[in-house]
Amino acid sequence: MRSLMIMAALGLLSAGANYWQYQQIQATSKQLAIAEKTASDRLAIIANLQSNAQQQAQRYQALNRTQTSIRNRLAKREQLLRSLKNEYQDYKRWASVKLPAITQRLRQRPSITGATAYQQHLSDLNSLQPNAEQPPH
Repeated sequence: MRSLMIMAALGLLSAGANYWQYQQIQATSKQLAIAEKTASDRLAIIANLQSNAQQQAQRYQALNRTQTSIRNRLAKREQLLRSLKNEYQDYKRWASVKLPAITQRLRQRPSITGATAYQQHLSDLNSLQPNAEQPPH
């Protein structure tokens, strides 16, 4: 009988140990499922970050191309402004030259208001001076 009790005790002890192992396996399975879900979520985040990094790199390259284009256009405009300033200086020198006296008199006309004043101006014999300086040939 004693051996029957020992066997029963060993059976209960073995069942308890099996139950404890079962509980440990269940807890480990839950932890494994949580770890797999976490790993899956992190892999999705990593893939999303990589995609964002690629898009950002492409945008950065496009920005660099745009900046280069803008710099080129700015350089062309600055060159155009320099050439216009030089041209303006040429025109300024040309405009500062004094006109010959005969040309100055052509520009000095009386103010004409109305048809009668215009006819009077055309018939006036002294509108141009015949004794004016002759331009050099």
